[in-house]
Amino acid sequence: MRSRNVIEMHLVNRMLAFGWSLIALAFALVVILAVGVIVGSQGPETRAEMYYGMQWNGAIFALLGPMIGYGFTSMGQYFPLALGLGLTRREFAAGVSLVFLGNAVAYSVLITIGKTIEAATEGFGLGIRFFDVFYTSTGAPWQTLVQTFLLILGVLFLGAAITSAFLRFGQVFLWASGAVLALLALGIVAGLFFLDGFGQLLMDFFTMGWAPWMGVIAVIGAASAGIWLLLVQRTQVS
Repeated sequence: MRSRNVIEMHLVNRMLAFGWSLIALAFALVVILAVGVIVGSQGPETRAEMYYGMQWNGAIFALLGPMIGYGFTSMGQYFPLALGLGLTRREFAAGVSLVFLGNAVAYSVLITIGKTIEAATEGFGLGIRFFDVFYTSTGAPWQTLVQTFLLILGVLFLGAAITSAFLRFGQVFLWASGAVLALLALGIVAGLFFLDGFGQLLMDFFTMGWAPWMGVIAVIGAASAGIWLLLVQRTQVS
């Protein structure tokens, strides 16, 4: 199989493959460090409050966010090119899966190393949090490694699945998915107003333990991967 060709195709544009993501990561880290210098100068009590509050800051999404875009690009840009070069859909799917797996491993290791250094130096000596946040786990380093791996792999496959569905069904998919999300939001709001105990049930769901949440992320990632693998065999390119 020529899956290697798919991997090489993804690495041709180095900036798209990993350059822009790392630049965005570095820029976000500089901003957080600057916040640490400014706020931390107000005294130890302010610094302690900042350190506690920053566990929910979303600056790490400067790296995690582009991953779903990379999933979009894999289907929107590289899929038509791969078929045009004579690669089979199975070869393309195998190659992209390896690309996604490699990205998830590399970035999860990077985030875990950053989190370990950050925790050991008490926020790089400034009392800030960038890697050691809720979205990447504030637990042990191995938990960060597992959580970020599952999260990145899941959003990559989710991005690919969304693009595949759009290529397969066109505008119908956008309207249908928008309607489903709107109905879901309406159902949640209605439940909060009209169903006794629904709010507590929702709170219990969002505050469940680390292991159950990893199960939820893994299920979403596996479902996204399954849908993508199904659609990639049927998606037409213009």
